[in-house]
Amino acid sequence: MPSPRPILIYAGVLVVVFAVALAIGYVYNYEPERDLVEVVIDRSALPASDGEFTSGTVVGVSGDVVTIETAQGTLEVPLTDAIVEALRTLNDPAAAPVGVPVNLGGERTATERVISGVVLLRSAATP
Repeated sequence: MPSPRPILIYAGVLVVVFAVALAIGYVYNYEPERDLVEVVIDRSALPASDGEFTSGTVVGVSGDVVTIETAQGTLEVPLTDAIVEALRTLNDPAAAPVGVPVNLGGERTATERVISGVVLLRSAATP
């Protein structure tokens, strides 16, 4: 006569599976899917843009005009009303004050991002 042990194990597994299924059904019955919220963005409230940003490469400077090569073509920017400041090298980057704003220049390659320059922006209050 075969041992009743495999039959009891099989019955025990079935009871456990039934109990788990019953618990899951109970949870989903009383804790249904969260309410879906529809988000609508009202574009009419956005301020009107007075221009758009363009990026490119400086190809020349002649007098008060900078020539920039962009994806849309060549762009000439007059510097008559622009504030131009000289850039100088920072010999010790660790000497930069904490909290100073910076402008990072870089590009994205096929595998990673490469930082090609860092410009520290000195505010009027910083000597």
